[in-house]
Amino acid sequence: MVSESINTAIIVTAGVILAAMVSAALLSQFGVMDSAMRLTVKNAQDRLQTEITIVLASINTSTTRYFVIYAKNVGARSISLQELMQTDVYLKDSYKTVLLTYNSGGGPGKWNFTETVPDGVWGVGETIVIKAFNTTSFSIPTTIIIALPNGVSAEYQYTG
Repeated sequence: MVSESINTAIIVTAGVILAAMVSAALLSQFGVMDSAMRLTVKNAQDRLQTEITIVLASINTSTTRYFVIYAKNVGARSISLQELMQTDVYLKDSYKTVLLTYNSGGGPGKWNFTETVPDGVWGVGETIVIKAFNTTSFSIPTTIIIALPNGVSAEYQYTG
């Protein structure tokens, strides 16, 4: 009789310990899932509030040949300079596509920008002037694509 009570107590204790371990594992996974969901929602919200458009593009043919691109933030949120510096600019004609990356000094295969309102952020309604220094010549029409790090992009067809 006493041994049955001890056996039952051991089994109940083991069951309680097992239940506590399972609930602790599940709670930690809920925390991970909650963090992942919050991050996903924040990224989706950023994408929904972000919109840019290329208003105009031209070619500067002075000493250095480059595209001058006027891009406007028409979204519902400002874009930080950190995000802007991680942005890619693509130039594409019917034969090739070239990726240009940011460099504040410009140069071949690079792009830089000037804020029209120099406040350190690409504000809602603000236009920035992008200089895209291409290393090769492009046939007309040339498509210009600006792709922000969150995946939002704008496209413009330069026809001369």
